[in-house]
Amino acid sequence: MGGITLTIITHKASSLNYGETVGNVSILKKVTLGDGTQKTFVSDKALKYDMRRKGKEEKGWKLLDELLKEYIEKSQKDGKLDVDEFGRNLVENYEEFDLFGGLFTNLKDKKNKEVSLSYGDSVKRVCAVKVTYAFSVSDFKGDMNFLNNIDAYNRYIKHIEGKKAQAIAQTEEHTSHYVYTITIDLDRVGVWEKEDGTREPILDPQKRAKRVKDLLDIVMTLNRQIKGRWENLSPVFVVGGLFGTKHPFFMNAVDASEMNGRLFLQIDRLRDAIDMVPENERSKVKIGMLSGIFINEEDIKSKLQAKSIGELFRELKQEVDNYYGVSEG
Repeated sequence: MGGITLTIITHKASSLNYGETVGNVSILKKVTLGDGTQKTFVSDKALKYDMRRKGKEEKGWKLLDELLKEYIEKSQKDGKLDVDEFGRNLVENYEEFDLFGGLFTNLKDKKNKEVSLSYGDSVKRVCAVKVTYAFSVSDFKGDMNFLNNIDAYNRYIKHIEGKKAQAIAQTEEHTSHYVYTITIDLDRVGVWEKEDGTREPILDPQKRAKRVKDLLDIVMTLNRQIKGRWENLSPVFVVGGLFGTKHPFFMNAVDASEMNGRLFLQIDRLRDAIDMVPENERSKVKIGMLSGIFINEEDIKSKLQAKSIGELFRELKQEVDNYYGVSEG
């Protein structure tokens, strides 16, 4: 048994996830804490969307699409959809389904006729990769941005759309580092779980390792595209590792605050979290840091033996190969 958990502080990024629009004002997603302060957040759905996007663009991942109809057709036996056959096909052919799971109800064939299932009332897969919300390090202070399209309006919009006035809008704005946790159940990747709970390997170890390493590459260079902007969500700090105990050890244990444009990391809190890792696995804890970000950088290096972000991910990918019993590649 084994799993990866990583808790990450991202680069500074601006206005990453909007929710409801009230009138002409775009509202950022945020939560209010017990002391009355507010933190903006990026939902797990938004983070996974950009992970899948990068997987398709950079790693050739196949995302769930209309071709599912073909898998429904070829997985039918005796007038029913063979759930296990259907699940095996999706795990093998769709990285999205394998890593991030899925739920299908009311499945229909090419003739739009509802399909009966060999068991259960749905086809479901528990996600092997789980992602938390990413919460801002700094507090939200209610900053706003006034927007208009006066340049485009004067040049062409009023001529081709016949509008009599420019468009006015406002958006809430917040720039901050963000903290989130990602966990990967290595035993579920490339495996189909049957109704009785038994697991059937679908991919060979080399392909299982590749899918996990591709995901780690994506996390290391994660970014978000929103409202015409690129925002960098790659890590400036990472703590985690590959452990036999599947647990997000460092969720809520990475406490950083911003001071004069740089971060200060609470080292003692993190060391207490490291002490909760089983003693025989404590040496597997890895810490990576980007230079020049933290005020107490020297303390982090000396007390936590922090290494570079790139070195941490290279070591972790090697451990993934070792876990699946394959050579590096």
